[in-house]
Amino acid sequence: MHEYAVLSSDTDLGLQPIGLEPALSIDGDVNSLRFLRGSSLLAGLARLNVADISSFVLDFPEQLDSLLAVPPAATEVTGWWTNLGGTERSSLIAAAPRLVGNLEGIPFRERGRANARYLNESIAGAQQRLVGAVSDDDRTSATHELAVLGQVRTALRQADAGPRRSLILLDSTGGGRAAIALGNPDTADYVGFLVPGMNYTVEAEMVHWTNTANDLYAEQEKVLAERAARGQGEAPASVATVAWIGYEVPDLFSVGGLDKALVGADFLEKSSLGIRSDRRAHQPFITVYAHSYGSTVALTALARGSFDVDALVLVGSPGSQIQSAASLHVTGENVWVGKADWDPAVNSAFFGSDPGAESYGAHPLGVSGATDRITGASLTASLGHNAYFEPGSESLHNMALVGTDNADLVTNGSE
Repeated sequence: MHEYAVLSSDTDLGLQPIGLEPALSIDGDVNSLRFLRGSSLLAGLARLNVADISSFVLDFPEQLDSLLAVPPAATEVTGWWTNLGGTERSSLIAAAPRLVGNLEGIPFRERGRANARYLNESIAGAQQRLVGAVSDDDRTSATHELAVLGQVRTALRQADAGPRRSLILLDSTGGGRAAIALGNPDTADYVGFLVPGMNYTVEAEMVHWTNTANDLYAEQEKVLAERAARGQGEAPASVATVAWIGYEVPDLFSVGGLDKALVGADFLEKSSLGIRSDRRAHQPFITVYAHSYGSTVALTALARGSFDVDALVLVGSPGSQIQSAASLHVTGENVWVGKADWDPAVNSAFFGSDPGAESYGAHPLGVSGATDRITGASLTASLGHNAYFEPGSESLHNMALVGTDNADLVTNGSE
């Protein structure tokens, strides 16, 4: 199993109580909170009871908008949440579920509880707006929001014998953003983020993308079980995968630009820093799996140097402005690229350098069909742009190997 870096204390991550001094003078005055921002606002909210938090959220929604748009660092949030008592945490989850559910640095179990509540409240609110709509624009807006929220609710339904699903990100504005975790990211040894590309909106694809994350989860569990059965891995090891539609993906009319990739990179950076902060001294092995335009998002984010991951898998990539695997903050340049036959995106280098080019320095990920090196079973080929995650494929199996730190068993299409 992967040897994780161990940090000795909260101080190693810079986890400190935040914004306490300004909040101490509030003494339960809801109106005083409207003058606070960032960490001071968080500290002030934690001093209120459920009724007063609810009043603040209702009367000053723009304050929460601003806080979530420009939140404190994830390490600060973790420090704040860690220093709260059980009653304070429960009050915030009950009265400000949108805030708790979408602040990076709060444990995912509690974010899931908060967002389950926020989802139900959002559906009820959108239904009321639809009933009371007096214009076509109002009706269209409410109908769209209900479609986004309905897709999320459906995606949260646990598959038969599948892992528990929890909503760890929800923003129904605009095109919508959401992320559903399968398994427990708070404790899993291996955590993977699946980043999609063009047309994978929450409204259209949240169910499909979550089921894709479920397929990868199952393949990783299978790999770990087979390795353990042969005495080649420690048991029990655990997995979590995240169906991450955490940015507004491009459509056919906007896919030619990098604007959405830059914004998506910002959000991916925040999500990655959030799990690093949440896990503190017990870091998981983190893999990013990026498809199509999502690979451009991931490459942009991982070149910044503000966070790192243990592995990166790119499939169907149209490239990016990043010049080589050595420019990415991926441990040991553990970067893998899959290119299927009849995929028009690969080799195109549409957005810059092609990560699948030999000169780029990434490892080839076999997707053309092979034999499982653990069991000897046949693995199928992937064809075209959208078949990389098919169960039973060489591509999906190889992804599972990379994500469980078994990259030495990846097939590369040459055998």
